[in-house]
Parts: sequence; C-alpha cells; structure tokens
Amino acid sequence: MAVFPAMDGLIQGIHALKQAGHEDFLVYAPVPHHDIEHALHRPRSPVRVFTLVGGLTGFATGWALTIGSAMHYPLIVGGKPIISIPPFGVLAYILTILFGALATMIGFLLNARLPQLRLAAAYDERLSSDHYGIQVFCEEERMKEFEKMLKQCGAKSFRNAEST
Repeated sequence: MAVFPAMDGLIQGIHALKQAGHEDFLVYAPVPHHDIEHALHRPRSPVRVFTLVGGLTGFATGWALTIGSAMHYPLIVGGKPIISIPPFGVLAYILTILFGALATMIGFLLNARLPQLRLAAAYDERLSSDHYGIQVFCEEERMKEFEKMLKQCGAKSFRNAEST
C-alpha cells in the first residue's frame, strides 16, 4: 500500500503502474474525483444492464398480472372490454419503475462487492481523510520495484500487507 499526500502523485503513480504493464491494483481516495477515473480507464459499469433487465421484467410482470387476473376472473361491466389498456398500463408503469430500481440496487451491491466486512490488510486510516493510496497486488520479487517506482511518484509511505 503506497500512501500519497496529494492527488498529483497518485495520478503519476497510476500512470507509472500502467506503463509498467501492471493492472492489478486498487486506488483509495477520500472523495471520488474525475481525474482518477480518467487515469484508471475503467470500463463502463454493468449496473445499467441490471436496470434494463429489471425494468423490462417489471413491465412484463405488470402486464401479465393485470391481463392474467382479468382473463382468469372476467367481469364485464357496462359493455367495457375485459382487457383495458389505460388502467393496466398504470400498473405496468409502476412495476417497471419498482423492478428497475430494485435491480439497480442489487446490481450496484454485486458490482461494488458490498458489503465488505473487512478492510484491506494494509489499509491506512489517513485514506479516509486527506491522503490517497494505491494497493498493488504482486509477487514478493516485484515488491521493491513497485515501491521504488511509487516513491519516485511522490508516495509518502509504503507498507507491505504482511507487515501489518
């Protein structure tokens, strides 16, 4: 875990790791920042697919529920059709929103790997207030190489997960 006092050093550290061909690392920051996102070049979140699938499921469920119940218990009132689009559409709309929101929350929790009950072994409390960190996962042989590289980028401290 390399701890940086400023975000400029963190960005340099990310670029140095990527230039070295190393992609197995995590970045810790007290607040989200768009410069970190640009430096990481992460792919788009798959949570939107969960939202789409949840919304379509809710839409189909709303129509199936209303049409199925109307067909199972047909009640003809005043010559009106058994399947009426406007009131059935309201329930389909509401279930689309409900299922889409629930699927979004489930997708977010799954992709964020939450809840995370244990912090990383090398986690530093300063990362929650005013410092930035990069946790590098590598073989023991390459540890010194990454330590030197990240200290040149401005890392204030560097500690091994096994030493904590």
